[in-house]
Amino acid sequence: MSRNQITRIISLLLLAVLLYLIRGALFPIVMAGILYYVLNPLTDLLSVRFKLNRDLSIVISFAVLILIIFLAFQFIIPPFADEFGQLAANIPQYLSDVQIMFDSLQKWQAGFHIPKEINDILSTGVQNLLDYIVVFTQQGANGLLGMLSRVVYLVIMPIITYFLLRDPKNIAKGAMEMVPKDHKDITLKILKQVDEVLKNYIVGQAILCTAVGLMCGGGCFLLGVKFALILGIVAAIAQLIPNIGPLIAAVPALIIATLSSPVLAIYVLILYIVVNILMISVLGPKVLGDKLNLHPLTVVLSILIFGELMGVWGFFFAAPIVATLKILYLELRNP
Repeated sequence: MSRNQITRIISLLLLAVLLYLIRGALFPIVMAGILYYVLNPLTDLLSVRFKLNRDLSIVISFAVLILIIFLAFQFIIPPFADEFGQLAANIPQYLSDVQIMFDSLQKWQAGFHIPKEINDILSTGVQNLLDYIVVFTQQGANGLLGMLSRVVYLVIMPIITYFLLRDPKNIAKGAMEMVPKDHKDITLKILKQVDEVLKNYIVGQAILCTAVGLMCGGGCFLLGVKFALILGIVAAIAQLIPNIGPLIAAVPALIIATLSSPVLAIYVLILYIVVNILMISVLGPKVLGDKLNLHPLTVVLSILIFGELMGVWGFFFAAPIVATLKILYLELRNP
């Protein structure tokens, strides 16, 4: 191992320790980075192609984002709140219906004379799945509420995003000046690769989440499934978890449909299968391609590991984190 490699590895370890020590302050920075990648394409389009002033382009980009949020609050949040209120009011009844359904399923299984050990495993597995979904939902809601409760984040994030959008080249140049001369080339190469991966991944996921939410929510609405708007939003959020997200989103939809009618549950199952096939074979490759350059098994394992380390946020950020670590490894292993 060369001297340069040792120096770079030690520097990365020290950086990792620093990031761990300031992890409490990283959330607004990470969210500002995501906002930067979402707004930068429109900002570049206005400032480069239409020759508008950069500051004006940033203001217009923020205005478009605010307009989208306003429209969401006008047309999506009220019916969502109404559906959520109905769901919360009916949860005790739904839990009772689910328990009855499981009891009926166990009686049906008994008719096949399934060994007790296997029957216990199946029952425990189903119960653990439901418990996991409840915990996952609670952690996600608590994390979101915790973020919203810190008003300072809502002020800092747009400010950081503005400066990232206004002068990204000079910010990168200033950061590069702190890197020793012998390591500038490889650092610049790594940063360009990471920037390209994150840009394509974040923008691509935004498109895919919107498409999946519309397809699943619209499909459930047309099929007459209760709480179609909630299910569509759940599907859109779950799409942020690569590979296993669609499976997570299908579970509550199937439970709600089954409580209404087993036939309806079959239609819902077909709907989610069709949406997932479209995602895997058509939309996913066209929008994301192979931007992360990770094997699907690697993605699933990384989700499990970072989910354990970081909680619910680990599910959402595992894939880009591992993609970044892979870039670092491939570059630093070379002399």
